[in-house]
Amino acid sequence: MSDDENDSWRFALNTFSGSIPDDLSSCRSLKYLNLSHNILSGELNLSGLRSLEILDLSVNRIHGEISFSFPAICEKLVVANLSLNNLTGRIDACFDGCLNLMYLDLSSNNFRGNIWNGLAQLVEFSVSENVLSGVVSSSVLKENCSLEIFDLSGNEFIGDFPGEVSNCRNLVVLNLFGNNFSGPIPAEIGSISGLEALFLGKNNFLSVIPESLLNLSKLEVLDLSSNNFGGEVQKIFGRFTQVKILALHSNSYIDGMNSSGILKLPNISRLDLSHNNFTGPLPVEISQMRSLKFLILAHNRFNGSIPAVYGNMPNLQTLDLSFNELTGPIPPSIGNLTSLLWLMLANNSLSGEIPREIGNCTSLLWLNLSNNKLSGNIPPEVMTIGRNARPTFEANQRNGERTIAGSSECLSMKRWIPADYPPFSFVYTILTRKSCRSLWDRLLKGTGIFPVCLPGLASRTFQITGYLQLSGNQLSGELSPDIGKLQNFSMVHLGFNQFDGKLPSQFDQLPLIVLNLTRNNFSGEIPSEFGNIKCLQNLDLSYNNFSGPFPASFNNLTELSKLNISYNPLVSGTIPSTGQLATFEKTSYLGDPLLDLPDFIENGPHHGHKYPNSNGRTGNNTKLTIILAFLALLMACLICGVLSIIIYMLVKRPAEQQGYLLEGMKYRHDLASSSGGSSPWLSDTVKVIRLDKTAFTYSDILKATVKFSEDRIIGKGGFGTVYRGVLPDGREVAVKKLQREGLEGEREFRAEMEVLSGNGFGWPHPNLVTLYGWCLDGSEKILVYEYMEGGSLEDIISDRTRLTWRRRLDIAIDVARALVFLHHECYPPIVHRDVKASNVLLDKEGKALVTDFGLARVVSAGDSHVSTTIAGTVGYVAPEYGQTWQATTKGDVYSFGVLAMELATGRRALEGGEECLVEWGRRVMGYGRHGPGRAVIPVVLLGSGLAEGAEEMSELLRIGVRCTAEAPNARPNVKEVLAMLIKILPH
Repeated sequence: MSDDENDSWRFALNTFSGSIPDDLSSCRSLKYLNLSHNILSGELNLSGLRSLEILDLSVNRIHGEISFSFPAICEKLVVANLSLNNLTGRIDACFDGCLNLMYLDLSSNNFRGNIWNGLAQLVEFSVSENVLSGVVSSSVLKENCSLEIFDLSGNEFIGDFPGEVSNCRNLVVLNLFGNNFSGPIPAEIGSISGLEALFLGKNNFLSVIPESLLNLSKLEVLDLSSNNFGGEVQKIFGRFTQVKILALHSNSYIDGMNSSGILKLPNISRLDLSHNNFTGPLPVEISQMRSLKFLILAHNRFNGSIPAVYGNMPNLQTLDLSFNELTGPIPPSIGNLTSLLWLMLANNSLSGEIPREIGNCTSLLWLNLSNNKLSGNIPPEVMTIGRNARPTFEANQRNGERTIAGSSECLSMKRWIPADYPPFSFVYTILTRKSCRSLWDRLLKGTGIFPVCLPGLASRTFQITGYLQLSGNQLSGELSPDIGKLQNFSMVHLGFNQFDGKLPSQFDQLPLIVLNLTRNNFSGEIPSEFGNIKCLQNLDLSYNNFSGPFPASFNNLTELSKLNISYNPLVSGTIPSTGQLATFEKTSYLGDPLLDLPDFIENGPHHGHKYPNSNGRTGNNTKLTIILAFLALLMACLICGVLSIIIYMLVKRPAEQQGYLLEGMKYRHDLASSSGGSSPWLSDTVKVIRLDKTAFTYSDILKATVKFSEDRIIGKGGFGTVYRGVLPDGREVAVKKLQREGLEGEREFRAEMEVLSGNGFGWPHPNLVTLYGWCLDGSEKILVYEYMEGGSLEDIISDRTRLTWRRRLDIAIDVARALVFLHHECYPPIVHRDVKASNVLLDKEGKALVTDFGLARVVSAGDSHVSTTIAGTVGYVAPEYGQTWQATTKGDVYSFGVLAMELATGRRALEGGEECLVEWGRRVMGYGRHGPGRAVIPVVLLGSGLAEGAEEMSELLRIGVRCTAEAPNARPNVKEVLAMLIKILPH
């Protein structure tokens, strides 16, 4: 094809990969090139395309600098969209020759350096989500400024923002969100008469709002979130009568919702006051806001009941009151909200029954009532929610409001899409402000964001589906077969309730991806129809009373990545040695003694399993099996007798002689006192296992904790309560009592015993908290640790004065040494799986010791442990866990990296904003998707208690970023991490 045969190339929305061909530059007459939304990589060199007018390479993986192409192709260029790539380098001189350029979008790359001085000639300039820095000079915003869209969000600009922005008289959108601008909000902004959206959130602006902003008669979006505003809501906000979207979330307001007048704003459609410190009852005045579509008051301290008048807002599409202190029943008037898409009331203390009227919410697709005190049956009317959301979606389509990318969309996506469950979790891997806007727009207009399997259809569809989350309540009774009417729901959570009876088979009529029924009292057979739910990925039926044969049809669930049917002791049958069910480890089948497992499942075969011979038969070797069993029994008795004598002799020896006997042993072995009548202090239901040379009894534990008195509590966690006590020999101990009904509590305890006894755990490491022993008392599970006087690192990690930079570095080294021991000096290696600040304790000298091996796992060859349960804590868990379910040493390195970043900055892994610490760290340290950028000292370290050691903390932050690389093989091992940390130490 000659260079003038075709002046337009449109190949967007394909799956082209590899580099852009070099000979493309020979198409010198090419005017239009669109290769967007592919998976192109390589560096960019289009220097021969000197006739190009429109260039769109957005949403690819192109990397490197752009200096090969710009300003070479600038002469006729009008539109350039390079957003959502991996481009690097500077931009401040690349576009100087682009005299005709009007639209430039460089957002979501890794550009750094200063802003381009020629931007005022453009109509649109977007560089959001890069690493640009410095001061925005007033000289950039020239008098003849043509800008209509000016987006600097998500960078590192500092200082005052120039008032000369008023020279941009045509400005429609000004987005400064997520920088480090400070000083006053420029009053000159008020003279930009056509301004429709103003994003000033996540900066450090002063709290005085200029009166001149009231002149912005076309202003529809005002975002002043995350600016550390406190006290009462400024009264000026009540005068922005033209505003439709008001975002004041993530500040520190304590009052002023009524006095400011914001509840009387006539045109508000979205009001976000979440993540503040509001208290008292919910204001009834909100019900008068007839235009309101999205009301978000989550993460405050509101108390009292939900006002019945909240059911009088006919246009409401989202009501989020979660994470407050609300009590009383859910008002039946909620059923009046026929346009409601999201109802989020989780984590309050709501009580009573779920109102039948909620079934009138025909648009309701996302319902979260978890972790309340709701009781009674699920009314059959609830099974009809979300049956016809089309009118709401069509209204949103007709409305045609332009969705402008701000802070609220990303924050809402993170709040309302369940991150812990694939494929929902994929959303979190692609959240840029642009993708948030796009996904949000799709959801509001009724388009699904991932394909689902609908019953009766061979192919998948992007039909929108929702979730029903009722876990953690006191709901009871049998589930109705009407559950099958929830045909628009792909995730159902009913765990941690009191449901009973048989499970309806009609679940197979749902497009389920996640089904969690754990911790109930369901009985009868597990329906074989579950094997028809072909897109099911996550199924938890554990801790129920199911019985009968285990359905062979489950082997048809080829996408199942998590299965838990443990602790259903009457379920019987044989798990096949091939197919999907054979891919799960024994933790999926714990407490099911009637199930036969294949011999290759980890931890060995279950009781009663028969090994087939080479012909596949089991019956011909019966005699040999009996003989071998008898010999094994005889040998076991002999060993027990010898061990009993040894234990007796050890107990009778003085303590100093015991120490002499144990001295020099490579591994410590547990000394178990078996239950029996020979021990006057040990009942048949109590088993105490000690790991040190000084014995203690269950009675000693009771005395030490004053029978687990509340005044001895020093901490509470997801798995139990920790008490402080003193043993008879004077040792101060921390006694961890696991919750009987705690999530996965038995599994945690079993894991701990496996690690510490069955796998030859060595002598105490100086950076590991010593576990003195454990106790089993029926369903009670107790761990006895040495007591750490310095408390938890979590309590002081944000204190930049008390925890100096040198102490922070020492703590990082201590934790790394503990992990080196677990990963490289134990055989087989041990994966901790929950490295975080609260699992690092300090002794009285300030030395750091790692604790809580409850989620530890021994790792066999291959350096991984496939788990059907994601371990760890949100914010610290490596991203690959949600896809591979593998606990690896590199996963521990990722968690350590998050901890190192917390130590380096005093910030927490998750602080309630839309950018987590890992994302922030990568951005400020210049780590793009292809490695590190130049050295940088983050602003957060300057002017803080860590300023003296800013360079050292910057290096610690850099190590943290390396440890949190997306790809596990790109992370160093912990030995390498320790070496890097030691190099930081001043010599």
